[in-house]
Amino acid sequence: MDYLEKKKFVHRDLATRNILVSNHHLAKISDFGLSRTIAQESDYYTASQGGKWPVKWYAPESVYYGKFTSQSDVWSFGVALWEIWTFGALPYGDLTGREVLEQIEQNVRLEKPDGCPSNVHGVMMKCWAYEREARPPFSKLAKELKSFLTPDMAKHVKT
Repeated sequence: MDYLEKKKFVHRDLATRNILVSNHHLAKISDFGLSRTIAQESDYYTASQGGKWPVKWYAPESVYYGKFTSQSDVWSFGVALWEIWTFGALPYGDLTGREVLEQIEQNVRLEKPDGCPSNVHGVMMKCWAYEREARPPFSKLAKELKSFLTPDMAKHVKT
């Protein structure tokens, strides 16, 4: 995602369903059907059409205004991290999209999954900052997450 951010692409559908695990040390982002490039003169992509969007993974500005940025992908990344730590649970369970948005507006976020380290949940919470400018870029997320790895784990991570 750091690479996509540097190339000015937004994925717009980052979720575990679109992350392919090749082996113990390699995961690949897939399904670029909703991805778009960001124009040189802008820092966001605006969707011109509605459609069926995965609201439970979308940042507020994406749902409300159709604005997509690397920071909206960061929000989705936080949800994907939550999915990983819950072994694939559905974010927000059976809540409707409208109910999810009400929770977000009330500053309620997904709870810390069982067994998830506090520092990883802290990363998730940073990803879910309501204001997009408050969310960290993928370059910072990559460094922070890598700092949590043991030396043995870190030797398998490509940056």
